[in-house]
Amino acid sequence: MTEPTTASVSSSIPPASVPSASAPTGAGVAAGPGRASGALLTLSGIGKQYPGVRALDDVSLEVLPGEVHAVLGENGAGKSTLVGIAAGSVVPDDGTIDLGAGPRPRMFPREAREQGLAIVYQIPALAPSLTVVDAMLLLLPESVRPSRRAATQWTAELFARLGLEIDVRRRVSAISQREAHLVEIAAALASDPKVLVLDEPTEALGADETAWLFAQVHELLAKGSGVVYITHRIPEVMEIADRMTVLRDGKVVGRGDVAGYSAEQIVELIVGRSLETTFPHKAGGASVDAAPGTEAAPGAGAGGGAGTEVLSVTRFTGRAFRDVTFEARGGQIVGLAGVEGNGQREFMKALAGAVRSSGVVRLNGRELRALTTRRATAEGIVWLPGDRLGEAMFGQLSVRENVIAPNLAAAMPAGFTAPRTEERLVHQAIGGLAVKTPTIETPITSLSGGSQQKVLLARARLGSPAVLLVEDPTQGVDAGARVEIYSFLRAMADDGVAVVILSTDAVELEGLCDRVVVFSRGRVQAELAGSRLTEREITGAAVLATETSISDDTDAAELTSKKGLPLVQRGEVQTVSLVVISMALVAVTAGIAPSFLSPLSMGALLASAAILILVGLAQLAVVITGGIDLSIGSVVALSAVIISFFGEGGPGMLALGVAVALVAGVVVGVVNGILITRLGMPPVIATLVSSIAVLGGAQLLRPQPGGQASAELMTALGTAIAGVPLVLVVAIVVAVLLWLGLNNTGLGRGFRAAGSDALKATRMGVDVNRMRLLATIASSVLAAVAGVVLYTKTGIGDAGAAQAFTLTSVTAIVIAGVSIFGGSGSALAVAAAALLLQTITSALPFLGVNLSWQYWIQGIFVLVAAVLPMAVRLRKRRSIPG
Repeated sequence: MTEPTTASVSSSIPPASVPSASAPTGAGVAAGPGRASGALLTLSGIGKQYPGVRALDDVSLEVLPGEVHAVLGENGAGKSTLVGIAAGSVVPDDGTIDLGAGPRPRMFPREAREQGLAIVYQIPALAPSLTVVDAMLLLLPESVRPSRRAATQWTAELFARLGLEIDVRRRVSAISQREAHLVEIAAALASDPKVLVLDEPTEALGADETAWLFAQVHELLAKGSGVVYITHRIPEVMEIADRMTVLRDGKVVGRGDVAGYSAEQIVELIVGRSLETTFPHKAGGASVDAAPGTEAAPGAGAGGGAGTEVLSVTRFTGRAFRDVTFEARGGQIVGLAGVEGNGQREFMKALAGAVRSSGVVRLNGRELRALTTRRATAEGIVWLPGDRLGEAMFGQLSVRENVIAPNLAAAMPAGFTAPRTEERLVHQAIGGLAVKTPTIETPITSLSGGSQQKVLLARARLGSPAVLLVEDPTQGVDAGARVEIYSFLRAMADDGVAVVILSTDAVELEGLCDRVVVFSRGRVQAELAGSRLTEREITGAAVLATETSISDDTDAAELTSKKGLPLVQRGEVQTVSLVVISMALVAVTAGIAPSFLSPLSMGALLASAAILILVGLAQLAVVITGGIDLSIGSVVALSAVIISFFGEGGPGMLALGVAVALVAGVVVGVVNGILITRLGMPPVIATLVSSIAVLGGAQLLRPQPGGQASAELMTALGTAIAGVPLVLVVAIVVAVLLWLGLNNTGLGRGFRAAGSDALKATRMGVDVNRMRLLATIASSVLAAVAGVVLYTKTGIGDAGAAQAFTLTSVTAIVIAGVSIFGGSGSALAVAAAALLLQTITSALPFLGVNLSWQYWIQGIFVLVAAVLPMAVRLRKRRSIPG
């Protein structure tokens, strides 16, 4: 590894911004501030213990009106935990929180929001399955929240006032991380907060957006609000903060007015040592400059340390970039720059094979055709995405498993696990990177952002790559870890690896890179090296570009594709498709066997479809919150058995039986909910246990089928309206009500958010456990209603007649396109899927096909329904405009 050069972390700060204060290291350290009159937020004696680590130890903080209070510290110092406690998403072990209504031992997210605290998290707390509008509705306090009917226009107008060009109708999962940050910032600003907490708000933003954010902060300060600002960027602290509190290892090590400290003193407080060096020596010393007024030619300015060409692309074109010629050489670090959204991220993804592209790609002189992620990895092109949690790491796995995952051949040479080999390889990979982890078996999500990034870099090193592509290498990383990462990247380059980084930090690009390629509107605007490689030149090349956009046609096409039928616009393509398929099947069957359309046949089909609709809706209620219910069939059976004891006594007794059956459904739902939310049992186990118990209870009540309903009662129960069974009308009404509830009410948004991402939903103010308890109750009640409908059809109580409905309910939701992971699904689509399933079952005898084929046909539909959306998403992800 080369010796680093001396470069202060404050090198980018204008001299006038750095006061020549003589405040000593640690000046202002105290046990905590006293309760100042007029303080907007007071945290007193906060303590938080996690397994094996004391995250916060007697930390106190107060925020005054009209001030920006910076909370600083290395990764793992406790900053995000502290503001999470203030916002209610983390429960403290000690201390109190006071937002002006008196001290409290803990805060809930919704309460904090209603009391005037708005927070923008380091990782946006937006449930992926929600639309931008629905996410805004969950994030806003009740005092400013518009009605659902007016919410779309209200949000669009808000974004227009703020200058944000984001389609409010899109799903959160379809917008970029940068746009998600902006949405959360917009929601916080719209809340008119008393206290605004910003946790690493500029990490995903460009320079213009950062300036915009600071302007919004100054407007809030003028109104008397207070701001808590967390960042690793010292220049931002010097620019915007009034006071600061510095944490190290969960304790306050310094606090005071920012003006009383120099940038170097702040860094020393943060890391606990002097940090005079930042960037290591570049390759080969002096670089070759481009001629004045011209761009450097590809590869120019590599310096004497640059090796041979490793990766090159010619006329490279993709979804957001066009006709790019680029090369990376061994021994070099090449930077990709530009205003966010100008094609540089898509270009890097295309180099990694993650999106489709055209053009000539050569690696070590060999042309690579049909580049995919698998092919790129096999050839030695390693890509570290900027979204660590979403794309780069396996969040549920340990440090060891994350390092070994892409290197299984080295870890298991004989095809069998070899713990000692794995341990040796992991320690070899992370050696020298100072990864802060108790053991290599620690879940990677429990590490700080800096340590997570080091683990991912270690994983890349273990694979001995020819090319290393790194997005935002120091995003969310503290000052000390940045130095280590910079040294690591330079050491990789010195070993002959072609290193390509993408960063929004011009100072980082200047200090670390040998060359920087600046993108504008999908094209290379400039290539800088040597004396031209400066922060000013990088920023100027990005903002002074005159290239024309290459995305106008794409945008117009996307807008045109959104036009269509109202149901299609509402995302009900699956519903319409399933109804059309059902009608086609009915037409074909009627053409072969006209008796299929007889009132008797149609009545039986529609009555049976009502049962399938109800059990499908019962499964949807649970699956959309991230669970599953295996007790549905047993609850249907129990409900039918209970009603059978009242079927001989007339309408009054039948009504009483229905009430008892529904109560039984509520009881089963509550038990399921308690097992899941209070005892922490996985839904599949909890509902399997209850299914066995409920079925046993039904068999005890009716060891043999019995409880025949009277003929008069059966006639009444079979009532039809214009040939349509009354029970089907009831089922459709339930489906419509559930569809409206899931899409247009706060409870529905809570259901979808809880299933989409429980942690983000909690941060958005959703009581996830309450949502899941209500979902299990709703599921069991709907199953009980299905049992009532089953009794109206059979007129008898049979404990063994409904077990197949559990599997059928799962089949219906899969065909309906419901996400089995939770968060999204349409009640109308489930109803249409249930109708299709029953149509298939009823049509087969008329078509002369054995009923055993219904399972094959259903299986084919399930397979197509599960595979087709994945294929469409993969095609969209890898597609480029014509």
